[in-house]
Amino acid sequence: MDERIKKADDLMRQGKSSSAVSIIKDILKETPEDPYLHYLLGIARMKCVRFFLAKRALEKADQLLPNHAENLRSLGWVKVMLGQVEEGRDDLRKAISLDLMNHLSYIDLAMSYFHYFDFKEGTEWLERGRALAPKDPYVLTNIKTAKEMEKEFLKYSDKEIQKMKEEKLDPQAQRFFRISMLQKYYTGKPLTQDEAKEVQEEAQLNGAPTSITRAERRVKMNERSSTITEKQEREFVRPRGKSKSLKMEEILKKRKGIEKELSQMLKEINSPFDIEHIKDVIYHEEDSDDLMKIVSIFDRGGGAEELNQILEIVNDAWNYFPHKSLNGLCPMEKILEYQEK
Repeated sequence: MDERIKKADDLMRQGKSSSAVSIIKDILKETPEDPYLHYLLGIARMKCVRFFLAKRALEKADQLLPNHAENLRSLGWVKVMLGQVEEGRDDLRKAISLDLMNHLSYIDLAMSYFHYFDFKEGTEWLERGRALAPKDPYVLTNIKTAKEMEKEFLKYSDKEIQKMKEEKLDPQAQRFFRISMLQKYYTGKPLTQDEAKEVQEEAQLNGAPTSITRAERRVKMNERSSTITEKQEREFVRPRGKSKSLKMEEILKKRKGIEKELSQMLKEINSPFDIEHIKDVIYHEEDSDDLMKIVSIFDRGGGAEELNQILEIVNDAWNYFPHKSLNGLCPMEKILEYQEK
């Protein structure tokens, strides 16, 4: 068992945390009540941006071994990443009280304030962490990041910073941020069946409609989820000096192209549905099954290549067509809105 734990730890150090997750889960089948393994699973999941699943593992570790400072530190930080900021800070403070000499807990608590523009409180905790380990690379890196953040926001008034803080705490904005991180991490990466299943569950916990991970034939090398793809995001990032009106023109142009392509596909398969039906499903979407309703219109049991083509155009439609839940905007327009803010 020790050899497998070492292998998982080595994989995390190599940036292959997703592979480490599968190994740790296999070991847990043999010793399901080992708090360290649940802690290690939480760390591995956190490193590959599965924050909800990481929290689940770390909470299990805390249940099996209460009041463990290092576990509480990690649990506190993952809660901050999930938008449960005050609850996460409470865990970080508790971790500090349990181990007053662990500088990492001070730094994590400090950064929880910097990320939400509370520079005064953040600086106080940062200085306490630096006093304990003034030359530690983790401390120095975070001090540099904190100073850059504070310098960047000096040009804003207290009122403007407060507004940005409220916007950053908005659950919809946080959900979008986590989904984007998840998509960036996994786009273009081959996934095993276990990895794909975990990514699907994490996406669902984030409220993102997932695509093809349910059926066994859909757990392939090109797992997708109906969120903003890396290619879409790269195309959408606003070049310096480019106006919002011009970006809206691009969105509308792309939307018309998608409508034309979907209409042609519906015609080719002699579907009883039309483009307005698809737009209506997207506009009134309520859960992840709605996206699969659209996929099922075109899926005629072809091969993986055909399915991927269907998923690509349906994914585009989902991201460029309006949603009632987004106040009549499409996800790409929401990106533009966040960028403008």
